[in-house]
Amino acid sequence: MPDLRLTTWQVERLFTADASTSASALHALVSAGFLTPGPDGSYGRTEHLTSAPVDTSTGVPTRIMPSPWRRILCLVDLDNENRRSLTTAAHSALQYATTLAVTHRARVTALRVIPQRLSESARTSAANRLRRSVLGEPMRGLIDVLVTSGSPNEEVLRVAQDIHADLIVIGRSGRPDGESLPHLPEILRQALCHILIVHPSGRAAVA
Repeated sequence: MPDLRLTTWQVERLFTADASTSASALHALVSAGFLTPGPDGSYGRTEHLTSAPVDTSTGVPTRIMPSPWRRILCLVDLDNENRRSLTTAAHSALQYATTLAVTHRARVTALRVIPQRLSESARTSAANRLRRSVLGEPMRGLIDVLVTSGSPNEEVLRVAQDIHADLIVIGRSGRPDGESLPHLPEILRQALCHILIVHPSGRAAVA
């Protein structure tokens, strides 16, 4: 709600969440630029807690605020059993990415990395399947589709730099044998922008 301000303790009570979950959610929303902590320790929507610039011609405060995210990179993959559907982790990640895109008027690049050994025709086919799967996503008009080949870790960093990504969104599968980024700690150290990690439970945290 626009004028609602809550302390951490009030967030825990309102959402019946434990302290760790509440703190993680608040940290993610502050990092995303949606919430801002007030001087009294409570949290509220950024546009209502931040001093707005004043229009010099009218003397009226404006509501235009800089957005922290302009280009969001989201790593996705297709389900092994249904190659026309996104994996659960990819679907969750793309939902988070498009929600942020709507809030901050950003664009999302859905990136799928395929093995280097695959032919150009296989790469084209993979891109077409990904586009069809994205057509079923909400806010699909904000999503660009990109398929590359090579090491997922290297490609995520390369593409993020190429498109000047402000944020990378990655969904975790919850299975050690099903992670799309086996060397995720390296990505966290080397990325030049924030990374939003979406947990299988639906929770997310910014690194």
